[in-house]
Parts: sequence; C-alpha cells; structure tokens
Amino acid sequence: MVVMLIVLVALGTIAGLTVVSVQGGAAAANAQRFSSMALYAAESGAAAAMQFLKANVHRPAPPSPVTDQYFSALVEPDNVSPQSPQGIPGNNVQPGTPGNLLSDDQQGWYEVTLLNNPGDPGLAAGNDTDGIIIIQVTGHGPNGAVKKLVWEVRSLTGVANQPLVLLGWREVF
Repeated sequence: MVVMLIVLVALGTIAGLTVVSVQGGAAAANAQRFSSMALYAAESGAAAAMQFLKANVHRPAPPSPVTDQYFSALVEPDNVSPQSPQGIPGNNVQPGTPGNLLSDDQQGWYEVTLLNNPGDPGLAAGNDTDGIIIIQVTGHGPNGAVKKLVWEVRSLTGVANQPLVLLGWREVF
C-alpha cells in the first residue's frame, strides 16, 4: 500500500509538471506569434510610407529654394517633433477602425514617423537636400506586442512616382 501511495504521488507530480511545461510552451508560442504580428504590422507601415513618399517627393529645377527639395515638406529642423503624416494610409489607425489596412483578426496597427537623415547638410534647417529620408515605424500587435523598424530610403531623381532605393533597415526592438 505504501508503494502504491508513492507511485501515485510520483505520477501526480509528473502530471503536474507536464501541465506546467505545456502551459509555458503555449505562452511562449503565443508571445512569438504576437511578436510576429507586430513585425508584420511594422513592415506594412513601412511599405505604406514608401508609397506615400514616392508620391510626395519634389525636386524643382534650379534656382528654386532648398526648402522645396525632395522631402523637405515632411521633415522638421533637427528632427525635433518629427511628422507622422495622416496621408500615409493606415497610419495611427487603431484595429477595427475604418482606415486600418490590416485585417481585424490580427488586432494590429502601426505608427509611422519621418526623419531627415543625420548626414544631411540641411538637417538643422529642416531641409532635405540629399533625397534621403528615414522611415521609423512602430508596429503594434495583440497583447501589447511591439516591434520597431527603421528604413533609410533615397529618391535618386526627386521625381514623383519613381522608385525609391532602400539604403538599409534595422529592427530596433
């Protein structure tokens, strides 16, 4: 009888540990899935920003002022209080709200801000003189999952609706 009691306690302990292990694995899998959804939201925001930038680049013929060049209308002096244009489809639109480009079941959304690149001679004045702009996107997923991406893109021509060149990107968190 004592041996059976020991066996039953051991089996109960093993069963309890199995339940805890499975719950931990399920929680980790859900966290990974939610993180992936936030990353997809950030990538969607970056793609929407690229389309917006393609349509809003401007390079007038000389001797036009520098303030009219490339993305000058979209950047701020020294990147203080960067713009988050509402003209970017889905920008800052919460899940379930009209205008959110992501499916409702993803519960995702994104925030896009635009920055002038630090090497631009016009940075202090808020002028884009080299056609390079930084797209900073924070993607939000379910359960508070967040991913932040930074894309650096360049307009080679300054002509609207021409392709932009992706110079580099990185995941911040």
